[in-house]
Amino acid sequence: MFLISFIFSESEYYDNRIVSQIEIEGNKKTKDFILLREIHHPLNGPVDKALIERDRNRLENLGIFSLVSWELVPTKSGTFILRYKVHESLQSTPPTVFPIYNESKGWSLGALWLFNNFQGRNQLLALSGSIGGEDTYGVNFQDPWLLNDRISFSINIKKNLYENRFLNCEVEFNSKKIGLGKWISNEIKTGISCAFESKNFIAKKENVLYKYFDSYLNLKYDNRNIIWNPNKGILFSSSFGYLVGYDSKNFQTLIWDQSLSYFVKLNKLQNSVFALNGVLKKTFGYRSIFFQEYLGGSNSIRGWRIPDPKIYESEPFRFGHDYFHTSMEYRYELIPKFITPAGIESGLSIVLFTDAGFIAESGYSKHILYGLGFGIRIPFPILGVLRLDYGLGLFNYKVKSNALHFGIGHKF
Repeated sequence: MFLISFIFSESEYYDNRIVSQIEIEGNKKTKDFILLREIHHPLNGPVDKALIERDRNRLENLGIFSLVSWELVPTKSGTFILRYKVHESLQSTPPTVFPIYNESKGWSLGALWLFNNFQGRNQLLALSGSIGGEDTYGVNFQDPWLLNDRISFSINIKKNLYENRFLNCEVEFNSKKIGLGKWISNEIKTGISCAFESKNFIAKKENVLYKYFDSYLNLKYDNRNIIWNPNKGILFSSSFGYLVGYDSKNFQTLIWDQSLSYFVKLNKLQNSVFALNGVLKKTFGYRSIFFQEYLGGSNSIRGWRIPDPKIYESEPFRFGHDYFHTSMEYRYELIPKFITPAGIESGLSIVLFTDAGFIAESGYSKHILYGLGFGIRIPFPILGVLRLDYGLGLFNYKVKSNALHFGIGHKF
């Protein structure tokens, strides 16, 4: 009864009260306008706590703050100051050398010079390279709001040299890409990109070189509350990639990708979330073994190992161009995200998961792969989440594989 009365009185207390001023506190590097353009609560309008919370979520979704909170401060005139408090996360790194692990490519020694909030404008500038399992160098620049009408811009130049494990050959990949995007509303975003790319497959007996122009179109609906770790909302993405070969290989390939994710909080008193995802890919036109996909690893059916030449021969049902797979996860936040004394965010979540899906050269396959297991998630600056999963791979109701997977970010 006391709780009901308290909630009622608090609601009454804010009724018809006016927000006369909006303040930002804690943004030492980030410019004020970067935050203010995400705040939709009107000045000199009545207090709307639901809108304030949505604005808080938008600030956190910028990806440059470890924590975001708000408070209403009463003034002598009877109005309120709406104050947002932010704690800036790791904004940049000095030129750094460190080991890198990629599940499909192995260990490399990487070098990185990163500016995550370049010029305090939420721009990303990264200079990167690595040697070892993957030899790379690249330059990446992103601005999520280049113009005042929410038009984004990106440019990416990179070169990779790595081993295709199941084809037993090296791949030299070059890409020069430029992209534009636009938010049509708070939930709908479109994006286009164009790239000149090449893939050179270097085997013992011969080299196979593909040069092509890659045009890409994406439409996305996203009403998740928190992007890096949602507990409510839907994310739907549909994209088309059109590859046109030139020089030695003249070909045309259309790739259609769709993904749908759903998130719901199970209990308001506990940090439990149910998450569901489905992914569909369909290829039209030219197909080649050099562009084959596979199921297994941290981003498709967990519990199945990354394939090698032996698996390529013995398990052909894991390879193809068209696929569908789905995942369900139960996520429990054991230790909510917090800021360490070093100023780095951390925390801990545990996850139970099950995956299922198929892949085929074209269309549908009766060979369904399953995976189930558990994992942990640790918040980390810039990367969002570090992910570690252990799973069992099942086929025909029998355990055929087991694997430990490391990834960056949630699977979906």
